[in-house]
Amino acid sequence: MKKFYLLPLLLCFCGIGTIFAQISYGGVPLFLENTSLRNANALDFIEMPAFNVDSVAKANLTEEDGMRGAFQFAHKFYTHIEKGKQGTMQTLADGTKVWRAGIRSNGARSINLLFTKYNLPEGAKLFIYNTDHSHVIGAFDSRNNSEKQILPVRPVAGDAIIVEYSEPAGAAFEGELVIGEVNHAYRDLSFGGELRSGPSIPDVVDYPGDPYNDVPANYLCMPDVLCDESDAGEAIVRSTVLLIINGTSLCTGSLINNTENDEKPYLLTAIHCFTTTFPASNDFYTERAGTVIAFFNYQRPICGNDLKPATEMSVSGAVPRAIIEKKDIALLELKQTVPPYYNAYYAGWNAETTANNPPYRNIHHPYGAPKRYGLYNSSLQAATATYGIFDSNSHWRVTAWNVGSTHVGSSGSPIFDKDNLLVGTLSGGNSTCTGATGSDYFARFAVGWAVDDSPLQTYLDPNRLGVLKQTGYDPHTSNPIQRLSNADYNNGDQLVTTQFGSPNSGFVFGNNNLATTKFAEAFTVDQPSEVFGVYLTIPQMPLAYTSGVEVEIYSGDSEPATLLAHKAFVPRYAEYSRTNGTFGQTPDQETNAAPCESFVAFDTWVPVQSKFFIAYKINPETSSQFCVYNTAFASSSKANTAWIKDGSQWVEASAYAPHPVKTSLALQPVLRLGTGNAVPALMPEGQTKTIYYNSLSQQLTFDLPSIGSGEVFVYSVSGQLIDRLTFQSGDQHVRLAAQAKGSIGIVQVRYAQGVISGKIIY
Repeated sequence: MKKFYLLPLLLCFCGIGTIFAQISYGGVPLFLENTSLRNANALDFIEMPAFNVDSVAKANLTEEDGMRGAFQFAHKFYTHIEKGKQGTMQTLADGTKVWRAGIRSNGARSINLLFTKYNLPEGAKLFIYNTDHSHVIGAFDSRNNSEKQILPVRPVAGDAIIVEYSEPAGAAFEGELVIGEVNHAYRDLSFGGELRSGPSIPDVVDYPGDPYNDVPANYLCMPDVLCDESDAGEAIVRSTVLLIINGTSLCTGSLINNTENDEKPYLLTAIHCFTTTFPASNDFYTERAGTVIAFFNYQRPICGNDLKPATEMSVSGAVPRAIIEKKDIALLELKQTVPPYYNAYYAGWNAETTANNPPYRNIHHPYGAPKRYGLYNSSLQAATATYGIFDSNSHWRVTAWNVGSTHVGSSGSPIFDKDNLLVGTLSGGNSTCTGATGSDYFARFAVGWAVDDSPLQTYLDPNRLGVLKQTGYDPHTSNPIQRLSNADYNNGDQLVTTQFGSPNSGFVFGNNNLATTKFAEAFTVDQPSEVFGVYLTIPQMPLAYTSGVEVEIYSGDSEPATLLAHKAFVPRYAEYSRTNGTFGQTPDQETNAAPCESFVAFDTWVPVQSKFFIAYKINPETSSQFCVYNTAFASSSKANTAWIKDGSQWVEASAYAPHPVKTSLALQPVLRLGTGNAVPALMPEGQTKTIYYNSLSQQLTFDLPSIGSGEVFVYSVSGQLIDRLTFQSGDQHVRLAAQAKGSIGIVQVRYAQGVISGKIIY
């Protein structure tokens, strides 16, 4: 079988807290900017012990053939790497304390960590990056603190990584960090890219039965989900997520609605993604759910292209709700609200006992690949899965897909009926693209609806409305989230990298001998909107680190004029080299093997209207090499939307004297049409007035003498309005509603003469 895999799980650990466990906040590590750190003595690496990769891989393949778990990709080391006791400490001239620890596990495709102690003061930052700096995640900060003080983090490419923690002088307390687990990825995942031919472990494992040997054939029938010509439904695609569990295995899940339409982040997947040893204790499921990392929008945006999707939109930590072992159903609740800019959809469901509403569509992540879909045009029939561990007739059977198949990593994925209502989740099967026969089995949503213990309806119909069908819920209907693009790469437009001809050299929209440093793309909206972040599509290029890139937003009637926001960006384009088993630059592989996209999130929603510009600024040093794709239009009627800053003047790319070109840049902002509950900017430029909050008295004080009446708005960091009060002339205090201790509020005080804003901690 190819869908149903997990080795016996050896250790449990606690769940994640409620505040932004996995979400990172961008920025640049100090090591990559600070000369004194760069000139410090070489870092000593903490070496993980060697293990027999061949034996582990063969054991996992045996488990997979026996249909007993989630797709295993990593080997776990239990560690105790503590800040201040391992690694190096250094104090910079401004008093900033920096701890760095190097971790190496020879031959790893990637490494992911679990911090079993994580408690940071405000102002402190944590980054993790590989040794050639081609993959950086972070910053994680005090907003990632949780009640249980643990933090799982997503994989970083390579077999050697560096953990960097910086703490400002005068911090409220000394940060606490302990790395309790190091997970060594021994399989060459599609996670971050396309599956390729050849064995998963070059020069180590190559034997009959290795599922990677038949990857090309097994993927021929699985279209990228956004290229689905059968209209699978854009909404249900947004509900499906890729899961990493326990740092070592992959499955698929779906965000699911309840009858209150209240955005509770319920996540439906398969029990066997956690264990097949029944019964397991409540503590086991609680602890294991705490390790879940859910990746949203992991899908290929351009059909027929090897573009590697962005992985920045993730949420970690969950608690178990309905655990129905003998029917292979697991309902979890994520421990944080899904941020609005993820544009998540909460799938509807059908709990009726019959399934005669074809066609049926399956959205899934086989092998952790970008989302694929399958189509089944017949009615589903109740059946008994052939694994011997689940109840009779607890599954739907798909006898032969009309389009697609399932594979390793598809476990837990949803199957939807004609009305886009979920009716089941994948347990397993033996379908393949190359086989004429082979059945797949989906746990029937209906059989878990009203079971005696832990029924689904307890959470999905909390007020017992008695409905058996519930439509999906889109929280952004009134203020849609959109990803804007001036090019249509699925209908003729092509990604290109325009370069200068002699006597000049380099990229027109990147590093070149003319030392141009700023490039912009113009956008127009027909109503006031809010931008949260930007996708950048980056071509193949050398793996050497590129520093000093910033993403910017400008307003302007005719050209970029007023800077509204900016964010530092570390380009990421690591690729595994099959020739020598490492990530990074090598003599025979000096470029990454595929283009990729990255998502850069701003600190807050940025208001825009009419015309605005997304720009990027690069480092002009001759050693740097960076650019963003531009576009070869399929139609000559399309207008130029790209701009270049030539000296002190912005000029349209079509009028750029050294190399005129009519084009658009592959920059795609994520925005909310209309003005929603936008998080205000923290301390706008020029603001001198301050805001104070006393968590004991819940009193907010603001420096606004004699300015008349006004209003106070308080937002969560995800953009939701959580408090709103009025104040009268002469008032300088308001009492805020209680919130969870340690949570963060973004305050905006609006009055006749202007606005002040700031951050508070409850």
